[in-house]
Amino acid sequence: MNSWFRLVSRPSLAAILCVSATFLLGTEQALASPVAVAPYTLTTFAGVPPSGATQPDDLAISADGKDLWIGYGNGVDTTGKGGPSNLVEYDISSATVLNNISIPGHLDGLKINPTTGDVWATENEDGSPTLAIVDPKNGKVKIFKFSPTLVTGGMDDLVFSGPDSQDVFIVTSSQTTPVIVQISGKLKKTDTKLKTTLPGAPPSVFNVVTNENETADQIGDPDSMTLDPAGELVLDNRSDDSLYIVRTSSATKPVLRVPLTLDDAPVEVNDTIFTFSATTGVASTAGTIFITDTTANAIFMLSKPYFPSNEVYTAANVVKDVGLVDLNTGVVTPVVTGFAGVHGLAFSPTAVAISPSTGK
Repeated sequence: MNSWFRLVSRPSLAAILCVSATFLLGTEQALASPVAVAPYTLTTFAGVPPSGATQPDDLAISADGKDLWIGYGNGVDTTGKGGPSNLVEYDISSATVLNNISIPGHLDGLKINPTTGDVWATENEDGSPTLAIVDPKNGKVKIFKFSPTLVTGGMDDLVFSGPDSQDVFIVTSSQTTPVIVQISGKLKKTDTKLKTTLPGAPPSVFNVVTNENETADQIGDPDSMTLDPAGELVLDNRSDDSLYIVRTSSATKPVLRVPLTLDDAPVEVNDTIFTFSATTGVASTAGTIFITDTTANAIFMLSKPYFPSNEVYTAANVVKDVGLVDLNTGVVTPVVTGFAGVHGLAFSPTAVAISPSTGK
């Protein structure tokens, strides 16, 4: 026996073996790949990010479905003290980089304006927020700031809504001011005005799962936001593991809450989508879900033969799964497990509807 082993006591040797096993297990986990549940198929997007672009976060798909835009946060400060981030445009079919644009601050939320085709990105989710608008034709960036009256923290995400998509709603991260605001009037370089859409402590919330009204809900950690097929705002809130659905103020139940569970336990999520294009609103029962894994610095593509209309998917970031959501029960059923750090989702529809004119 090697003399080194003879000098090690049994407890010390056991500790060394335990550390070695832990190291090997960690290595195995680091090399592990996410696994999809049948009938889903998961593949890795072949696009190679430009040098220095790391930690992919939110993503958006062009109206024609040909281009994929991804925001790389690069690990920079989230309060506006660091940067830059990278906004990268890929050609989906060839996976080649079409644009690599430097964005000041930490890029977080990402959407494409359905009317103009400009790419809108929110920066700095924890303080000193800004809005970047990028012209995809020439890569020029315009930066806008906001009146501090309704925003004392940062900004996480945004959506376009209303006729011609002229209404822009933004998620704010402050717990003492509204958690969803709407841009009021024209954008300004230093003092863009906002108005309240949803307070952080709504006076009344209807729990869809329990079928009861609630008066003590606190939206303490709002994150991503999307629209559902009815045009309602759907907000992820990580502090109570819920989705909040925001309707018109004249609705009988203007704010709904869907508490989420996975394997009978509350589950935190940080991005939720429906099976239609977030850019055009076009739905389909065929297509691809693009997924960012921030920790693995990778982009994945999830598909299956048939996506029933209005399916809902969410990124369960803490348990590292992507799941199918039942909005009646709040149950999240994993369809892909084993991500290193799942984050953003975007659905790209494929046209399969029969044409009324040709019948084909």
